Amino acid sequence: MGEELRGETAVDSRAGVAIAWLERWQIPLYLLALVAGAAIGLTAPATAPAFEQTINPVLIALLYATFLSVPLTRLGQALRNGRFLAGLLVLNFALVPVLVYGLSRFVAHDQALLLGVLLVLLTPCIDYVIVFSGLAVLGREVGDT
Repeated sequence: MGEELRGETAVDSRAGVAIAWLERWQIPLYLLALVAGAAIGLTAPATAPAFEQTINPVLIALLYATFLSVPLTRLGQALRNGRFLAGLLVLNFALVPVLVYGLSRFVAHDQALLLGVLLVLLTPCIDYVIVFSGLAVLGREVGDT
């Protein structure tokens, strides 16, 4: 307790190990959760009301874990990077809308479905952006070695 390990407490070290483990196994854990949820929903539909009450707390925990990986200390540096911001603006306001328009033509006949597709594709959840950006940085770092 309170023991120092290279400038970190033992608690910090255990948290780092847990975070690394969760990052390593994130996709298999999500897939397992999807399969378990489908199995429970199909075999015991009466449990739905109980599980429905857990949706918001579980989403909060998942988003909290995702936001822990955001390096807020480097936010100012990112905002001063003109090349990064230009790429971000072109991608979000020029390329993505054109791609979404093309993809949305498959459901253009149904206004409700079209609205749903447009909302999902044009308003990405920030947690996806964080995860995919982290994967891109990791890919770049691996490619640099």
